[in-house]
This record gives sequence, C-alpha cells and structure tokens, in this order.
Amino acid sequence: MTDPTKRAPIRQGWRTHACLVLLLVVYVFNFVDRQILSILAQPIKAELNLTDAQLGWLGGFAFAFVYTVLGIPAALMAQKLGRVRLITAALLVWSAATAACGLATSWFNLALGRFGVGVGEAGGVAPSQSLISDLYPPAHRARAMAVFSLGVPLGSGLGIMFGGLLAATFDWRHAFVTIGLAGVVFAPLFFFGTRRHDVQTQTDRVPALDRLHRLMRNRSLWLISLGASLSSVIGYGLMFWLPSVFMRSFKATLMSASFSFGLIVLIGGAIGILSGGFVADRLGAKSPRAFVLVPAAAYLLCIPAYGVVLMMPGFAFDTGAGFVLLILAQALGLVWMGPVLASLHHVVEAPDRALASAVFLFITNLIGLGFGSWIMGIISDYLSYNYAANALKMAVTGGLVFYGLGAGCFLLTALTLKSDWKTSPISD
Repeated sequence: MTDPTKRAPIRQGWRTHACLVLLLVVYVFNFVDRQILSILAQPIKAELNLTDAQLGWLGGFAFAFVYTVLGIPAALMAQKLGRVRLITAALLVWSAATAACGLATSWFNLALGRFGVGVGEAGGVAPSQSLISDLYPPAHRARAMAVFSLGVPLGSGLGIMFGGLLAATFDWRHAFVTIGLAGVVFAPLFFFGTRRHDVQTQTDRVPALDRLHRLMRNRSLWLISLGASLSSVIGYGLMFWLPSVFMRSFKATLMSASFSFGLIVLIGGAIGILSGGFVADRLGAKSPRAFVLVPAAAYLLCIPAYGVVLMMPGFAFDTGAGFVLLILAQALGLVWMGPVLASLHHVVEAPDRALASAVFLFITNLIGLGFGSWIMGIISDYLSYNYAANALKMAVTGGLVFYGLGAGCFLLTALTLKSDWKTSPISD
C-alpha cells in the first residue's frame, strides 16, 4: 500500500465519487445485516418462544456491546492495517455472522450470531468516515457524509423489504443466509475498487492514549455525541419495533408490514439525509451553528409527526395520510446524519478523525442502539398486562421524549461549536 505520508490526497473527480459509492454499498450491507432482525422478529419470536425483552436485547445490546467495545481499537488499527483492508475484513466477518444467524436453534445461538455481527461492524463505519473526510474538502463534507449516510435508510429499507419477502416465501432462516452470503461476495469487489484511495493527508505521531485524552477534553464532541445518543434511543427503537407495531396494533401481515415500512424508510430516509446535508452545507458556510441547529429543529418536529400516527384513533399507517406522515417523520428523524457527522470531523484535528468517529459511535451505539430496542421491549412486556396488543405501541410512543432530549443537547452544542471549530467550512 502506498505510504500515506508521500501521496497527495485524491480530490473530487469521478474516481473519488466512485469510491464514495462503494463505501455507501458497504454501509448498505452494514444496515441490512444490522436491521434485518426487526422484520423477522415476529416469526423468530413464534418459533423460538421469545419475549419482547429477549428480542429487544438481541436487536440492541447483543450487537451494540461488542460493536462499541471494539470500535475504538478498530479505529486505532485502521492507521496501521489500512482503512480499506480493515473495512473489507469487517464486511467479511459481519456477513458471515449474519448467515450464521440463519442456523440458530435457540436464543443463545442467535445471540452468538448477533455478537459476531457486532464484531465485524466495529471495523466498518469509523474508517469509512475518516476516508471520506480525506477525500472531500470541508465545503462538501456534509453532503458527502449525507450520501454515505444513505446506507442507513437504503440498508434498513432493503433489509426489511427483502427480509420480509424471503421470510414469507421461504422462512426467516433463508433471509439471514441469503443476505449474509451477498456481503461475502461483494467484499473482494469493494477491496479492489477502493484500495488506491486509502491515503491520508496528515499523520500524527502522538501516542494513542494522548490522542484519546485530547478528544476527551473536546466539549463539542461530547455534546454532539450525547445529543445523537439520546435521539438514537428512540431512532433505533422505532427502526426495530415499528414493523411489529404495524402487525400487532394495525393488524398488518408480514408482507404488508415489510413492504410499507421498507418504503417509508427508503423514501423518508433518503429525503431527510440528503436535504439535511445540503441545507447544513449552505447555512454552515455562514455559521457553524447551523450544523447542530438544523438537526435540533428536525428532532422537535419528529415528536408530533410520529405521535399523530401512533396515537390518533383510526389514523392507520396504511392510509394515504398515515403513509405520507410517516415518510415525513422518518425524514425528519434522519436529517441529523450529514450535518452532525460533518461537524464531528470539523471539531477535531485531521489525524484524529477515525478515532473521533469511533468515540462518537461508542457513545451513540452503546446508549442508543444498546438500550433503545431493549428498553422498549421491557416496557412493552410490563404494559402488556393492561394494554395487550397495544402495549408495544404505547412503549414506542412514550419513547418519543428522547427526541426532545437530543434536541436540547444540540442546542447546547451551538454555544460551544464555533470556538471548537478546527477548519473553515469553505477551506481545508
């Protein structure tokens, strides 16, 4: 591999954009494999006789624990091994683990498979974000991060749609195996298509512990991470449990729930992420505070958008108005990704970007992904004595308060962001 200290960074051109697309495809696989369990939750629950708390643990903490613990070591390893090599190896591991989930015969076996998915995905996102920051100048970084973040709705939506189709046509085991093997096949294509782009503009000989301590003193990094963490509690909770809410409270079939929710995630997520990146780049050129104020406003609008569909009698998700409102809510919930990820890379030095992403992912995934679906599953089990089939809907609706908490953290970040900004939004 070319010495990153001797090679100029690859700047925008078709090869740079092609590299971004390949990173996006890997991120799509990341979220397909991460979220497929949500649409398969009902048939898995029936066959393996699981509770909502057990399902929520599998969908959240079982994955998030190893994902967060290994994320920071993986980011440090990326500088020595090379980011593209690490991402390729990570894709192979988590795809194989996803396929292995299809062989599970008990809750314990399925938990081992989810641990494996978390081990692999720990090496995927932070190195990818670091590579994108090196490939794109600050003026275009929020949009580039937004394009990369399309992996969230694309992966989640496609995983839900194809997972539901495979489960309905065959069974839930075929869904895991088929989708897992697809990632294994793509891994070498990704490696040979991106390895020449793995360059870094700056190096840092500061010891890893000193660099980590440097990040720990960054006020904006902590506030950004806390805001994203709190909102991710409900964001991941909704992503995991809404298909089950559709089936339990709105009497949807597996196929209709997977198709409807898959479209909502795909359309709403793409609109929200792209618009958030575009608006933040435009407004951020005048004031860095726009990178957190835009997501804060979107979070506050999420609460009534989701609340109307979930709580108003007769306002079903599969009506025209309900479907459109859920697309709007999904869009608002994902506006944050481009602006927040870009601001994260603006408040740290260039050599610290992969490590900063890993710290950010450690905090957000441990809190949001680790506890979001699990807590709502526990609350659903508790409420089931009084609310029966609507217990899960009540648990999810109550969780909307976390959007307000996330918005509050981003509003506080607006007070510190300008002083912590390392680069001008219009120059590197």
